[in-house]
Formats: sequence, C-alpha cells, structure tokens
Amino acid sequence: MVIIMIDLHSHILTEVDDGAAAAEESLAVLKDMEAKGVKKVAATSHYPLYEIDNYKEFILEKLQQLRQQAKLAGLEIEILSGSEILIDRKTAELFYRDQLLTINETDYILLETYLNSYPDYFPDLIHDLKAMGYQIIIAHPERYPYIQADFTLLYQWVEEYGLNLMLNSSSFISEHGSKTKETAEKILELGLPQLMASDTHGIKKRTFSLDQGLKIAESLKPGSKEIFLKNAEAVTKNHELEKFEIKREEKSILKKFFSFFSSSKNI
Repeated sequence: MVIIMIDLHSHILTEVDDGAAAAEESLAVLKDMEAKGVKKVAATSHYPLYEIDNYKEFILEKLQQLRQQAKLAGLEIEILSGSEILIDRKTAELFYRDQLLTINETDYILLETYLNSYPDYFPDLIHDLKAMGYQIIIAHPERYPYIQADFTLLYQWVEEYGLNLMLNSSSFISEHGSKTKETAEKILELGLPQLMASDTHGIKKRTFSLDQGLKIAESLKPGSKEIFLKNAEAVTKNHELEKFEIKREEKSILKKFFSFFSSSKNI
C-alpha cells in the first residue's frame, strides 16, 4: 500500500549544492519520490551558497526551472520552496531583511548548526527569530556529536525554546553510522521529535528513504508515522504541530552510583 507523504527536506535543485548534479538526476529523484507516494517535496538547498550573493532570487529561479522540467516530464509532485540554513550571528538579520526562504512561504524555517560545535549565541538567535514570529525546525539533531553526548540540550530546545526537531529518515537506515542511528532511535523513544524527512541528496548518494524511515519509526514507536505525516502537512499549511508525550531519560544504575559517589565526596 502506497502512503501519501510530504517530504520537507531535500536537496533536489540542480547544480546548487551537494545534491542533484544535473536535471536528469533531479527528475529521477522526483520520479522515485512520486512512485513511492510523495505528493509534495520542499527543495531545501543549503544556505549559504558560496559565491552566490542574491541567494533568495537565485534559488527561486532554480525552483521555477525544476517545476517546469517536472511538468514537462509528466510528474505531478508539487515542489515547495525552502532552504536549510546553517546558522551564524547574522541569521536573524538576514530573515529580517527578507533574504532567506521559509518552507512553502510559511512561518516555518529549517535551521542547522555546524556538526561539531554548539554556538554560544544560539539562545539569543532563537529569541530574535521567535520574536519575529518564525516557527523553528532543527534539522537532523541526531547527527550532532554534542547532542549524541548529552540529550539535556534537546529537552531545553523542545520544552523551553519551543523548537521542533526533524529527524532524518536516512539516520534510521544507518546512512550516517551506528551512533547516529542509535541517537535517532533514542530521540524518538523519548518523544522529542515532531517531524521526519528524507534529506535526499540524489539518485545514488543519500537516496530517498522517507518511506523506510516512517516504517521503522512506527515499529519502534507505534503512532509515530501518523504524527509525522500529519505534522509535515501542518507545516505546509502553517498550522501547529502535534507533540508526543515526552519521557524523561532515566540514568542507568551505574550512572546513578557514580553520581551519588561524586556528590558524597563533595559533602
């Protein structure tokens, strides 16, 4: 049975970033997505694109070209606007100046950090973006080593900052290694994510896997597939997202022992 999906994270625009290298590859990815039940896909190319000054205009032109090519190829899949934004200190200013793209022209924005470092300005940036009315989605939190080492930050992101976490389906099929897979499964188990997307990059490299990821998620946490599907549609319509019941991660007996021993030494 083919399920109807909306994929909110992909790199399908031609010759833009590390995604599709040619129009033929973009169309092949779209054809594969459509055959597996995707009715809408957000083309979330990386920002920044080096040597490109007018990012928004450049991406929108590329997006229109792909839409026309898809139509000529007989594809009915709808291609939505968006971008995956690597944050820095100027991100809020760029949004204020209308130089970056939201997902499908909604209030939802997709952000990422550098893999190996958590920026000290993150809380201030989130405050500024939320003050402007943006709803923030964090891409693939399971891939960040600083998250893999300590989940405390995720609880703060979700409960205190009101951020939405988007897991990669590719993480569940070991595209990014066993540690990332384990972390994705744990984040799901704890009820912390709101979304799942493919982060598709091409027909050979990091291929479409949202259908597989949803199936695995459902086997690990029954009901998660329905929530992920509903929330993906909610994003495109600028609606609020459904949440899982969040669980607190219990320390292992060994960790509790060392924690008690350490605190006893300080008395």
